[in-house]
Amino acid sequence: MTQTPVGELCRLTVRAPEKVVDLAVPADVALADLLPVIVSHAGEDLEEAGVEHDGWVLQRMGGEPLDLEFTPASLNLLEGETLLLRPAGEALPSVRYDNIVDALSEVVGGLPHAWSPAFGRWVLRLSCTAAMVASIVLTALPGAPSSRAALLAGAALLSLALGSTAVRFVEDRVGGVVLGVLAALALALLGAVLTSGPAYDEAGLGHTLLAAGSTGAVGALIAYAAISSHPVVFAAVGLVHMSVVCAAAFMLLLDTTLFRASAAVCVLVVAFGAYVPVLSFSLAGLRLPPLPTNARQLNEGTEPHTSESVAERGRATEQWITGFLLATGVVCAGCLAMLTADGGTPATVTSLLLILLLFLHSRNLGAAWQRLALVIPAVTGLLLLIPVHAIRSGRDAVLPGALGLLVLAVCFCVLAWSLPGRRVIPHWGRAGDLLQSATAIALLPSACWVLGVYGRLRAMNG
Repeated sequence: MTQTPVGELCRLTVRAPEKVVDLAVPADVALADLLPVIVSHAGEDLEEAGVEHDGWVLQRMGGEPLDLEFTPASLNLLEGETLLLRPAGEALPSVRYDNIVDALSEVVGGLPHAWSPAFGRWVLRLSCTAAMVASIVLTALPGAPSSRAALLAGAALLSLALGSTAVRFVEDRVGGVVLGVLAALALALLGAVLTSGPAYDEAGLGHTLLAAGSTGAVGALIAYAAISSHPVVFAAVGLVHMSVVCAAAFMLLLDTTLFRASAAVCVLVVAFGAYVPVLSFSLAGLRLPPLPTNARQLNEGTEPHTSESVAERGRATEQWITGFLLATGVVCAGCLAMLTADGGTPATVTSLLLILLLFLHSRNLGAAWQRLALVIPAVTGLLLLIPVHAIRSGRDAVLPGALGLLVLAVCFCVLAWSLPGRRVIPHWGRAGDLLQSATAIALLPSACWVLGVYGRLRAMNG
């Protein structure tokens, strides 16, 4: 017997008091909605007889009655499995064990965190990833450029070969995607090594980052061509590398440091975030028909869409949005780290604006991973900003910084008790939208402040 994916039919054999019926039921509909149909097929008089004994229940042989609030897919009902239709008050007792060892083995094996082959595969994948990352990081350390470049090129080719093998022959798409991402990382470091020489020089950091970001973005394209799976992941990896390219470009064009160039990068990322829903909608294969301009065009673009295609493309849209937002969160976290390390009033103001914008933008996201992609960098940036400024300000500012963190902890605790699940009054939601727009607009002049644009303009005017 095989498991049935959500959205398909699950074929079950139902053993009723009078006869045995084979039914194909939707795997994503609750049993409470399916039970009346099952009872009507199991016997003509069963529906009226159920009134006398508080209805009917479904149960596995030797198991407890199934919870009617769950679906066949969530209950892990297998294709072709046999269920018993019993009166609610006469359900068969659960199995009794005559061997305590067998009983404990079955109970422990059914626990949610019990060891399984899938869990073992994940552990081995992570071990492989850790070994590859450690090798790549060691190769990126200062040393002879030719030998380091050769080893990084070999690591990239090995990752691509293993990833392609995992997808095409072992059918391990997740492992193949992880290896493809590692190949892109190895190629990015290869570009950095080829332009930096034996050791990394601060004067040539812009050229090094430009080469690393460019080769990393190209590496993401090559990895996707070799793996041919999960384009969302490689698009997100490419977006992160392109942000490195933008940072290097600002460093070279404006002759500034990486810390200050991160302010311009965060502005670009925020602007890109505004187009993430539309871009994801298009990449998922969905198209909105243009607005009609005459009566004849009202009948154009009215072809119906099947529920399966709409559901599939809807899931694809959500995956694209999640991937882009995760990449955006990674870039914003890096920008906040750079701005915090730079210090100074302009960088601090820009950090606070970016943190506030991430919090406000996360309000409108429905998926958990999408919200976490923005909330985690915002919280991390806030937790970095306070202690770093307290330490820089001297010993007298350490205690006020600790007090500020305690106040922040209390605020988070109060919000955890009052905010989740609470309906917001519409005018407060509108106020949040206006504040989000104002914060996004204020981020541009703040980034110009960090980059010293205003000082350059004053110098040009004498």
